Amino acid sequence: MMMIPQAKNMRTGFTLVELLIVVAVIAILALIAIPNFLEAQTRAKVSRVRADLRSVATGLEAYANDNNDYPPNDGIYNVLPIQLTTPVAFLSSVHFVDPFSNREIHPIYGELARYYTYTRIVTLRELIALIHSGGPLPPIEGVDAPGFNEGAFKRYGKWRLVSNGPDRTYSKTGIPLGPFNPNNSLLGSDIPYDATNGTVSWGNILRTQRSTQGFTIF
Repeated sequence: MMMIPQAKNMRTGFTLVELLIVVAVIAILALIAIPNFLEAQTRAKVSRVRADLRSVATGLEAYANDNNDYPPNDGIYNVLPIQLTTPVAFLSSVHFVDPFSNREIHPIYGELARYYTYTRIVTLRELIALIHSGGPLPPIEGVDAPGFNEGAFKRYGKWRLVSNGPDRTYSKTGIPLGPFNPNNSLLGSDIPYDATNGTVSWGNILRTQRSTQGFTIF
C-alpha cells in the first residue's frame, strides 16, 4: 500500500492579515454597539429619575395632608428634607441619589450631596421671617418676589424638584430666555430636558406641584 507523504508546509494557524481583519471587524462592531449601549443606559437613568421624582412628589403631598404645609428648605444643599422620613416616614429614605449629579466640592460645606434638588417656594415676607429667625433659607429660585424668581408660585406651585439631567449641569449661562426660563437669574435651570434634542442634551428633569413635566405656560 502506497503511503501519501504529509505536506511539510501544512498551515497550523492564522496569518497576520487574517488576524488584522478579525480585529478590524471587532472594532467596527464595538464602535456600533457602544453608542447604542450608552444611549440605552442614559434612557434607563432618565426613567429612573422620573420614577424617583414621582415617589418624592407622593411623599410631599402626603406630608402636606398631615401638616397643612410642605416641608421647609434644607438651607445648605437644598436636598430632600429630612422631615419626609422623621418622625413620620412619608418616604423610606430621602437619600435619592441623582444619577446625573457629579461630585462637587463647596469651599465652605465640603463635598455636596449628590441628591435631587428640592425647593419649597416662599414669599418675600416668608423670606424675611426666615432671615430674622435664623431658619434655613431657600435658593434664589425659591423666592417669589421681584429680583428673585417672580412668578414662581404661578409656574411651579408650592414646590419644585430637579435632576441635573443627562448634561449633568444644573444651570448654565448662554441659554436664551423663553417661556420656560423667563427669569435670567435661573440661568437656564428651568429649561426641561427633551430627548428629541439628543439623548445627552442640555436641560433639567423637573417636577413641580403644578406639573409632572416641571413647567406651566401662561
